[in-house]
Amino acid sequence: MIHPASRPALPPVEGQICVIAGVDIAGFTDPGRDDDIRRFLHKALYGMLMTALDQAGISWDDCSHEDRGDGVLLIMPPSITVRSIIDPFLRHLRAQIRLHNHACQPAAKIQLRVAAHIGPVDHDGEGFVGTDVNHMARLLDARPLKRALAATGADLAFIASEYLYSNVVCRYPTLVSPDDFQPVRFQVKYTRAKAWIYLPGLPQLLRSENVQAAFKILDRSCGGDSDCGLHHGKRKSNGRLGSYLYLKLLLKGASAKTEE
Repeated sequence: MIHPASRPALPPVEGQICVIAGVDIAGFTDPGRDDDIRRFLHKALYGMLMTALDQAGISWDDCSHEDRGDGVLLIMPPSITVRSIIDPFLRHLRAQIRLHNHACQPAAKIQLRVAAHIGPVDHDGEGFVGTDVNHMARLLDARPLKRALAATGADLAFIASEYLYSNVVCRYPTLVSPDDFQPVRFQVKYTRAKAWIYLPGLPQLLRSENVQAAFKILDRSCGGDSDCGLHHGKRKSNGRLGSYLYLKLLLKGASAKTEE
């Protein structure tokens, strides 16, 4: 039996309020990757997104998207609950990354940066336009997000806009604890803003050897900074306080740097 192809979702028009999400593959153009691997990763990314969305109760066909080469712009219609982008979508997406990496050679392993915002979206017949679409793109390029993902070796680094954090994460703390997010300030091009970074699985990362080595470096670089907390014995190797302190130190200074 031949099944008819599903119709793509109609793009939001006239400024509907939507979840605006972006996903990028970290290091996509790394010289250690050839074009065969890049094609493989590009296809794998779509499979991960479709599966994670389906497991989160969100139909891929109900969403609109634009390919960005090393990533995807995803627009979720107003009919989809905003809470699902925080949980369970991130949880399922991380599970897909871990499954992929378990089966792949090192050059084909994947790390993802994910950004999300909420706002009105327009489509001009060629693509999605609007201030909030631009803001999401700047979130995805924020230096603190890239730094957090690279330094920890996490599977996934998520950045939420200040609006999303205040109006979704904080109002529904049983999804993911607001305490697991770390505030950062960033500037990309003309956008200067505050955002919130979350690394799923950070407590497990804190127990890994490479992160414990990073702790030692941070301990030495802390010096007499009374803000860092480490030399006062406040650091823990796991748990929420340890997660917070590690991210605070990791991202220290990154927020003040300007993207060129």
